[in-house]
Amino acid sequence: MTDSPLAGTAHLDRTAFVGGPRDWTWREVHAAAADLAQRLPPRAPVCNLCASRVGFLVTWLAALRRGGSLLLPPSVGAADLAQLLAGMPDATVVVDDETLLQPLAEAGTAGLVFLPQPPAIPPDDATLAWTPEWDRPAACLYTSGTTGQPRPHWRTLRQLMQGAQALRTRLDPAVEGGLAAWRAIVCSVPPQHMFGFETSVMLPLLTGIPVLDRRPLLPADVRAALAQCGGPVAWIATPLHLRALAQAGESLPDCRLALVSTMPLAAGLAVQVEPLVGAPVVEIFGSTETGALATRRTARETRWQPLGDVRLKRVEDGTRVTGSHFPSPQQLADLVELADDGRFELLGRHADLVKVGGRRASLAGLNLLLQDLPGLQDGAFYHPPGDAGTSRLVMLHAGALDRAAAERWLRARIDPVFLPRTWIQVDRLPRDANGKLPRAALDVLWAAQRSSSALEFTFTVGASHPALPGHFP
Repeated sequence: MTDSPLAGTAHLDRTAFVGGPRDWTWREVHAAAADLAQRLPPRAPVCNLCASRVGFLVTWLAALRRGGSLLLPPSVGAADLAQLLAGMPDATVVVDDETLLQPLAEAGTAGLVFLPQPPAIPPDDATLAWTPEWDRPAACLYTSGTTGQPRPHWRTLRQLMQGAQALRTRLDPAVEGGLAAWRAIVCSVPPQHMFGFETSVMLPLLTGIPVLDRRPLLPADVRAALAQCGGPVAWIATPLHLRALAQAGESLPDCRLALVSTMPLAAGLAVQVEPLVGAPVVEIFGSTETGALATRRTARETRWQPLGDVRLKRVEDGTRVTGSHFPSPQQLADLVELADDGRFELLGRHADLVKVGGRRASLAGLNLLLQDLPGLQDGAFYHPPGDAGTSRLVMLHAGALDRAAAERWLRARIDPVFLPRTWIQVDRLPRDANGKLPRAALDVLWAAQRSSSALEFTFTVGASHPALPGHFP
C-alpha cells in the first residue's frame, strides 16, 4: 500500500479529470494539492464543501498532506454546518462558492475559497512524493439523519483504501473489459456522501480511472455527459436517477455499468432500466459506519453477496457484521435473513418498523413499492409522531395523483391497515442531495400541514434539501 497513488508514485501522467474547462492529469492534481496544503493549518480538520470534483479531490489530498482530517457534513445547510462545526473551533471550511461561507462568518469559522489551478510547470515525481499517515483518523462522515440526528463516523485512510480495493475486486470481473476499459466515471452523487466518496474519489485514487468533473442529474444531462466521455463509462447513481431515466425513456451511450445506492432499488425498476442503460445495474448495500458491504444485480438477484472479507453473523439481538475496511464490528440496523453460503436478504430496518392495528411493516419496504406506483412523480409514506400503535400512515407526494387509482393499486399489495388515511400533495419532497428524506425535514413538513387550514398546501424546500431529478417542480 505504500506504493499507492496517494504517495504520488502511480499513474501521475494519466488523465484524472475530464469534462471541465480543461482536463487534469494526476500529476497536476497532486501538485495543486501540495500548493493548497501550505494554506491550511497543520493537523486541523478541513470541512470540504467543494462542488467541483477537482476542487474536492485537491482539498482532500491537501488535508492529508497537512496531516489534517476531512469533515464531510450531511448537507450544506447552515444549521447542519453550524452544528457540525460547533465542537470543532479549529476547523477550516473550504468552498468553491463563497456564498456558502457567509452564514458561517458570524460564528467565527475560518473559511477558504479555493478554485484550483494547475501549475504552469508540473513538478517532478520526487517533489510530489510523500508518505500518508495510513492509520490515523483521516475522514469523518456523517449519517444522513433519515432516522434521527446525523452521527459522525471516523475512518482511517487505510480503511478507505481497503474498501475501494474490495469494490474494485468485485466489479472488475463483473463488467465487460474490466475497470481498465472505463474511459471515465460519471457520478450523479456528491462526493460528500459515503457512496459518492467511495466510488468517485477513493476508487479513482486506487485505479487511476478519470472522473467527469460535473454532476449530471437530469436524464438528458446524464446522456450528454456519457457521450462527452467518448467511450465506455460507469455511471454512479441513485434509484431516483434511474426512475427519472425510466420516465424519460432515455437510453445511455457507452455505459458499461450503473452502480446504484443510497436507498433500496425496486427489482421492477432495475428490470426496466437495464435495457436503457445497456449494461448491468449493480446495487450496493452499505452504510456510513462501514462503507460498501455487499452488492447484487437487482434485476436478477434478491440476495446480496458480501464484499471481500465482510462476514455477517447472527447474534442474540440481531446481526453483526465484520470487515477489514471498517473500524470495528458493527450491528446492522437492518433485519437480515442469512443463507448458508454467506449471502443474505434484507427484510427491513429496525428503526423504521411501524406498528398499526397490531400489524408491523417496514417503512423502507412500503416506500420501495412506490417506485412502481403508476402516475407517481415522487412520494413517501410517513408515520406521524404520537401513539405508535394507533396513528395511521400519511402519504406525501409531489405532483398530481389519482388518489382512488393509487389506493386501489396499494390495496392489492399491502395490508389495508397500512393504507394512508391522509394524502398530502407538495411541490417536492424535502430530499437531500442523495435523494434521502431526513426524518427532521419530514417532521417539519408534517407540522406545517397540521398548522395549515387546508389539507393540500405547498412546501418550499430549503437550501439544505436541494431537489433531485424525477420529483421536482
